[in-house]
Amino acid sequence: MPRRVISALALMRVVWPAFLTAAVAELVFFSIFDPFDLHFFGAPLEMSREAIYTMGFFGFWGLGIASSALTVALGATAERNVDDL
Repeated sequence: MPRRVISALALMRVVWPAFLTAAVAELVFFSIFDPFDLHFFGAPLEMSREAIYTMGFFGFWGLGIASSALTVALGATAERNVDDL
């Protein structure tokens, strides 16, 4: 299999689950908290609801990407360690 296809598959294994997790996390978070009640370092956010929802989604997505990427990296390390045995 070409190297570029493997990289695209690895990227989708990281990004797609993170996207789904971000969607669920945003639904749960913003069903509990009103965007206008959120404060950043003690100051209220001076943005529209849509902007706060968007920033929240991308924040949750970033956390999901970091988590999934760590899982893929640790899995690749474990596979290499098993091959060395």
